[in-house]
Amino acid sequence: KVYGKIWYDAAEGKFGRRGRYIRVIYAANVGTIPDEVDAKVYTTDGKLVGSLEEEFLERLLPGDRFVLGGRVYEFVSARGLKVKVRPAYDQKPTVPSWFSEMLPLSYELAIEIGKFRELSFSMLERGEDEELMRIIMEMSNANENAARAIYTYLKQQYLYLKSLGLKVDEMPSNKVILIESYVDDAGRTHQVTHSLFGRRVNDALSRALAYLAGSKLRRNLGISVMDTGFSIIYPRGTEPVASIDELTEYDLRELLERAVEKTELLRRRFRHVAARGLMILRNYKGYDISVNKQQISAQNLLKVVSEIEGFPLLKEAYREIMEDYMDIRGAQEVLNRIKSGEIRVVDVGKLDVPTPFAHGIILEGLSDLIFMEDKMSALRRFQKEIEKILKG
Repeated sequence: KVYGKIWYDAAEGKFGRRGRYIRVIYAANVGTIPDEVDAKVYTTDGKLVGSLEEEFLERLLPGDRFVLGGRVYEFVSARGLKVKVRPAYDQKPTVPSWFSEMLPLSYELAIEIGKFRELSFSMLERGEDEELMRIIMEMSNANENAARAIYTYLKQQYLYLKSLGLKVDEMPSNKVILIESYVDDAGRTHQVTHSLFGRRVNDALSRALAYLAGSKLRRNLGISVMDTGFSIIYPRGTEPVASIDELTEYDLRELLERAVEKTELLRRRFRHVAARGLMILRNYKGYDISVNKQQISAQNLLKVVSEIEGFPLLKEAYREIMEDYMDIRGAQEVLNRIKSGEIRVVDVGKLDVPTPFAHGIILEGLSDLIFMEDKMSALRRFQKEIEKILKG
């Protein structure tokens, strides 16, 4: 057993070391890079079915369904690095695609792209199409074919929104957040929020909004997050019950803490923090402690420290999630700008065909489309419907 190596006398205000080898133990365990391994996945009857990246596991909640080895499984629980699932072969997955190591768009760059959207829509409104093409080629250093594709994408979004009766100052940009809803073939409602602020900001906003809406409906909701926006996925028979502007009425940090407090994300991140803080050891007396044992120890400790108000390492775990994994500062700035009126929120309601800007976000949320050719087929279908609408 590993016992406490430091004693503390509250009455005397003194502390000191306990036992031998404390310097050796410190030297063998100090470090900031966490151990990462894949988690083994077993069915509830003990059959090994594969493995998952820890970062993917962080996103799962009990009841979530995902694809592993071409089959659908429902997440039950995780203990250490052992994941329990139950087969759900005849059901649709609910967890969208995994980004893995895809780097997110920074908040600052996202704002600049939003400004470019505003400029583009204004130029299209004035009929300055050729000038817009020139600017696209100049700013993106793209050839004519690539610039034409970008121009067409912007033009279709502009024309579709115009057909819905929207003005230029109501189209998505750094000053406008557009909300639309779309019901997919399975009856799920995708509430798409066009918030071009980068994936880390959108991760914070989407989790807070999903928690708020889920609390009202008393059920877990799906989330699809991209740099350009996010969608809250409501199951069949339910309708959107919250929108991004409602978040201005709440404490964002408190909402996010509630949203992640019982998730694998917090359990895994707490292990990282506890290891850095030497609360759990990676090596003891020359023997490496497996990541699985570290995780079990961390989960046991998490239950204890959750009862201690203001426990430093738990506070650090929450900080790491909100400020490093997500971008709560950027998210709060967006909400402040909404509250002040600097950013408008425009809701166009439910659409039979999603807008071009929403296609990628919705396709990420259609996790039952496992293969890329299925997604391409859905994208082509969306595109044909858009072209049909624009032709009148």
